[in-house]
Order: sequence, then C-alpha cells, then structure tokens
Amino acid sequence: MDLKQEIQNRANIFNESLNQFLVRNKPDNLYDAARHLPMAGGKRLRPVLSMLCCEAVGSSHKDVIPFAIGVELIHNFSLVHDDIMDKSHLRRNLPTVHIEYGEPTAIIAGDLLFAKAFEALEKYSKKMNGYCRLYELLLRSVIEVCEGQQFDMNFEKRHLVSEEEYLNMIEKKTAALFRISSEGGALTAEASEQVQQSFSIYGTSLGLAFQIHDDYLDMSSTEESLGKDIGNDIRNGKKTLIAVHALTHAKGENKKVLNRIFGKRDATEDEIQKVYSIFRDAGSIEYAKQKALIYSSKAIKALDEVADNDAKKILIGLANYAITREN
Repeated sequence: MDLKQEIQNRANIFNESLNQFLVRNKPDNLYDAARHLPMAGGKRLRPVLSMLCCEAVGSSHKDVIPFAIGVELIHNFSLVHDDIMDKSHLRRNLPTVHIEYGEPTAIIAGDLLFAKAFEALEKYSKKMNGYCRLYELLLRSVIEVCEGQQFDMNFEKRHLVSEEEYLNMIEKKTAALFRISSEGGALTAEASEQVQQSFSIYGTSLGLAFQIHDDYLDMSSTEESLGKDIGNDIRNGKKTLIAVHALTHAKGENKKVLNRIFGKRDATEDEIQKVYSIFRDAGSIEYAKQKALIYSSKAIKALDEVADNDAKKILIGLANYAITREN
C-alpha cells in the first residue's frame, strides 16, 4: 500500500469539494485573500483523517466531507492569524496572506474562513441526528485553538516553561483539530461511543506527535523544503519541546549562549545555528524525537478497538508518517 498515494487520492477528492464550497464573491480582494491559503494546497491531513475514520467504521468518506471542510477552514483561519502574530512572510512556499493582501484584509479574511467553517456544517442540519454534536465539536475546537495560541504567545515572554505546560498548549493549539477530525469522522459514520472515544484518543495522540515533530522540522529543514520561514521560532522565543528541554538541561557556557540568543529578534543565521548546536548537545532533539514516538505509538494502540480494514492500515501508517515526514 502506497501511503502517500492513498492520502493524496483522498486529498484530491476533498480539494474538489473545497473548491466548490469556497467560491469567489464580492469584494474580490476579500475572497481572494480568504482563498489564498486554502487553495495553496497543504497536506490536508485533517480532512483526510476525517475521511479515513469514517471509512474505518464502514461508511462512505463522502458523508464527512462537509465536516472536514469546516475543520480545514478553521485550521486555515488560525494559520492566517498566526502568521500575522508571528510576522511570518512565507507559508506553503507562498507569501503569507497579510504580506500579499495587507494586514487589515488578512484579519477579515481569517474571520471569513471562521464563519464559512460553520456554514459548511449546515449541510447536516436537516438530515443528521448528530448535527448538534458535530457543531459542538467544531465550536469547542475553536475555543481550544484560541486558548492554545494565547498560551503560546504568553510563553514567549517567559524564560522557563514546564513540559506539562507545553503539552497542554499544543494539545489545544494543534491536537484539538486532529482530535475532532478523527472523532467527527466516527460520529458521522454513527460509530459507537466506545469507538468514537478511541478515535478521540487516536487524534489527540497523533496531533501531539505531529506538533513535536513539526518543531523538529523547523530546525532541521530548509526554507524551500518546509515552505515557511526558518529560524523564527528561535527569534520569537517559541517554547517548543526542544527549547523547553534545552533551557533546563543546557550546561555551562552553552546555557549562557542559549539564554543570550534565544528570543533575540535580530539573531543572525550563525547565531540560529549555534542554538541548534546547543539543542543537540543538550540531548533535547533526541528527547523530543522519543516523545513524538511515544505519542505515535499511543495513537496506533488506540486503534485496537477498530476492526481491521484498509482505512485502519492507512491510519496506522499516518501515525508513523507523522514522526518521519520531511515537511
């Protein structure tokens, strides 16, 4: 089974539906800005996750696509605003929305994506008993994403953050959307409460593994291969798991250098590379890799409640892919 091809096949189906839903309207510049990021592609892991979870319990992935559109638009809404806050210039190898269309329009475009996400769920309103539950899932995830984003920004102003605080932050900011993608797929397929809970654990664990590995990619990839700015996490003082570990485990001169450079807005490329070297010396990179592996394994274990089928095999592959991908 070709995992990437299986993911891409479903992503292509989803992309067609998304393009039909997120149509252009007036004013042109607002809708162009709103479509800029969603139409730029991306891995589409969240909608594909919903489709696979729906398939895994015996339903058609077509049933979950409106919900998957809602989740993907919430994800993109958060990225538009996140890029403004982080002053990022590049996303998916394109200028970020605020760079291309200006900050005021980017803010409104993000708001529009937020509203369109809930509009997507209206397709369920007259024909699905679980409509209110789907709506609740999406609404709760937005609250968690907002809370997680604020924690993330608050942590930039603090020198030390505990691992527990970091994990709570990424569970809200990142894993929440993975969780509802999985749970929503099972709910749409009318799976049992027990199976829905298993998918909830799977999605949360997958999201945690994905984000921890993402933090590693930010320091191990090139800007071109990753499709976004490199080094900004260091300059902004982002408390990734790697940074959280290094700030408490670096010793001697390395600790002094790390404290001086980490969070320095005008840090040079040489200084960024020096911080990466300190991360390696402190064992922080290997520590993060092992943590990501633990969560990936937990995600796979959660699927024990699900009957064996092709969709389940892909979900297992996805948990492995989350911690081995290169972008």
